[in-house]
Amino acid sequence: MTEEDPKHKLLKKLKTSILFRLRALNPSSSINSTHSSIIEDRLQHVLKGFHTPTHPPYALMIKRAIMELMEDSGSTEEAISEFIKKEYEDLPWAHEKVLDVHLRRLCLDGDLVCTEGGRYVLVDHDDNVKETECNLSHRRKRNGGVNVTENDSSSQSKST
Repeated sequence: MTEEDPKHKLLKKLKTSILFRLRALNPSSSINSTHSSIIEDRLQHVLKGFHTPTHPPYALMIKRAIMELMEDSGSTEEAISEFIKKEYEDLPWAHEKVLDVHLRRLCLDGDLVCTEGGRYVLVDHDDNVKETECNLSHRRKRNGGVNVTENDSSSQSKST
């Protein structure tokens, strides 16, 4: 680990912060180099488990996949997943679940539309792509503590 390494900088900041707090808790006690070394060793052990991925955010990977796959009727979740797996390394072990969550979020945000065949299309505000259950079933609003879909006005609770 070099001085320029972001992990080293984080380690140094955490160690300084811990030492500062220990001194603040008990100003009469002395913190020696042994204590400092133990704290640094423990922090290095903890930080081994943290990993910053090298790939871009999922939204960007998904949009790139759809654009580069250039399928007329849109791209399936499987095709998008395969594209991402081929193009990017260091994906999370739960890639399929993470992809599903991000596809749904992009649909809810209006960046993607899921067509009748379960295919995802980038939104072009000039096109009138028919939205289906794939998109609308996950769009929920809170109404008096009860989840209701946007299209289901009969189940909305009455306000008193």
